[in-house]
Amino acid sequence: MYLTVKILLMRIKHGVYPLVLLCLFLLMIAADSTDSVRAQSLENKDIVLFNRGRLWHLFHYGQECMPMSDWQRMGIGLDWPGFDPGSEYVPNIGGSNSYLVSGGFFITSLNDTGAVQGWDNFATNGMADKGWQGDFNRYLVKYHQKRWSKGENYWLATDPFEAEEVMDSYIEFNGAWYQPWDNQPIRVGIKRTARQWSGSRTDEDYIIIEYTFRNTQRRDPLEGLYILFTYALSPNNRGWSMTFPNLPPGARNTQSIYNEDERLLLAWAGDFKDTPNEDESFDYYRYLRYNPLTDRTEEDPEFIAPGKMGIKFLYISPDSTGIENHINQFVWSAAAPTQDHSGPFLGVAGLDNKYRAMANPLLLSEAFTDENDPRMASGRLYANFSLGPFNIPRRDSIKVVIAEFVGGISYREATQKDMTIEKVRTSADSAIAYLNERIQFVYDQNYIVPMPPPPPKFDISSYNLENNIANLIAFGNESENIPDPHQGIPDLAGYRIYRSWNLPFGPWEMIADIKKGDPAFYDSDSSLYRFIDTGVALGYDYYYSLTAYDSGHTSWAIDPAVTVPPLESSLFAGIQSEPFTSTLSPTIQTVSRVAVVPNPFYRQSGLPKLGSENRIQFVNLPEKCTIRIFTIRGDLVKTIYHNNTETGVAYWNQISENGQFVKSGMYFYHIENPQGEVNRGKFAIIK
Repeated sequence: MYLTVKILLMRIKHGVYPLVLLCLFLLMIAADSTDSVRAQSLENKDIVLFNRGRLWHLFHYGQECMPMSDWQRMGIGLDWPGFDPGSEYVPNIGGSNSYLVSGGFFITSLNDTGAVQGWDNFATNGMADKGWQGDFNRYLVKYHQKRWSKGENYWLATDPFEAEEVMDSYIEFNGAWYQPWDNQPIRVGIKRTARQWSGSRTDEDYIIIEYTFRNTQRRDPLEGLYILFTYALSPNNRGWSMTFPNLPPGARNTQSIYNEDERLLLAWAGDFKDTPNEDESFDYYRYLRYNPLTDRTEEDPEFIAPGKMGIKFLYISPDSTGIENHINQFVWSAAAPTQDHSGPFLGVAGLDNKYRAMANPLLLSEAFTDENDPRMASGRLYANFSLGPFNIPRRDSIKVVIAEFVGGISYREATQKDMTIEKVRTSADSAIAYLNERIQFVYDQNYIVPMPPPPPKFDISSYNLENNIANLIAFGNESENIPDPHQGIPDLAGYRIYRSWNLPFGPWEMIADIKKGDPAFYDSDSSLYRFIDTGVALGYDYYYSLTAYDSGHTSWAIDPAVTVPPLESSLFAGIQSEPFTSTLSPTIQTVSRVAVVPNPFYRQSGLPKLGSENRIQFVNLPEKCTIRIFTIRGDLVKTIYHNNTETGVAYWNQISENGQFVKSGMYFYHIENPQGEVNRGKFAIIK
């Protein structure tokens, strides 16, 4: 049961639970929560996604991330900031911001004769010999899902003393499996619980994963057990594919350090050693873009991987020598440059050799411990942590708790022209130091975390001023009556509105800071806040996010010795699902005011978003009309049927009815509304 009696007594002591809530809580404990945890949706049940805040991650039932395929990105893996590269609203920008290709553990043990029992892979190929049913699977999945599948605990609304998102997973040795092989399954049940606080700007950049390895044998102890946690590091996917598009997937410029005392590994995109004349640290990249205002091709820099990823072992049960929090040995290992299908065990054949390599990971393929080794930042890299040996009595268990996190600068900072490698490094180090300390605090507090107030939902609509384009952001005051989950009183102090003109992960700019009840924005009659964003341009796509913040607390109800600073909700958890295009409202009926912009179209539209460079806009349209575009000879090029009550703008991407880009030249348009009114005009395209 995930809520202990100790924590319950602490909550009663601090008076956090009202009487009714306490009664409900006791009823919840009395119920058999196992059924709800093990209820499994048949849809996409093999994976669980954390994809709400800034840090996204995927858990397969047999490992972290998806099973490896020669270092190709097969799914989400510590994506920071996370976004959906397959979204129809996101142009092709080179892939995702994934920092990890795969992660998990290998496991081995001895049998009662002292021989090697077996060896299994839960790190790079978690699908092999594992599944939901069937005697042919060595291990069976019992459950693998989110505890609150519909976000019921966002903002700690259901259980204030758990994480907002919790993944519960359990897989165990299949007693029905039998093959007369030397490699036999390890008699264990493996419980995995992952936690994330994705709604808080303070806590959204890390995940804490708790593993419990249980000896399922009825009579015999499990002896000589070794666990090798292995991570395929690749910070990050998009940066590597952009800076070195002709090389195979899997970053070869990974730089890494290991702090033995802190049990902490850090990794980041370093300077690729095969290019000695250029420093690509943090995947520095230069885009060449045409600026129609200056009629020049300009250089736009970006640090595509502006963060460092971390893996920290928070707790390890005592090993067979009685030492707690002991990592037997850590090594890096260089992966095969191509066709890597064996991971760090390339060339390690036979059970005895695999067991020896688990106990002494320097026997792994291309293993090394020196961070200055020439193989660093020159090839694909695994990080390997050997734990053990463990002797687990029958029906007993051991526990391992690991935090995974990413910290660095924002996308807005990463695209500033005055940003330098040293500035990125300094900021990333500062962020990592904060996260390292914060994660330890959260673990010491039994996963109880102060939470900011939840932001309300908001609506966006076009707002046409007399001589300007504007977007209207409106939202209610319902969040102001929600009590803090620990303090027990409402504490919302204000709201912030952020805008991105390019991508769902930025660059974000704060455009409003609205105090609670501010009469400049709040209408008490309608109980609505309204903010008019005049800093927009016609035809641009904008993402918006609304956050809420409090004023902090001098004393935390859970631990009065702790002062809670002001907290703000996650910008990423508050993003609307699709961009809003700034537009003009439709004219009543007439087509007499229709105009074409830009006119002439010269090389590019001037719209900054990738994929919109060829847009030509027809503005001041009525709700319904038909636009026909002709060549100077009178050939019909394109017909656009406009039928939209929300916008008086239609777009043409310069593609003809035949699916071809049109040439430079003069074009004529013919626009007709249902009443038969016609507007004719011309525009030029110069490429």
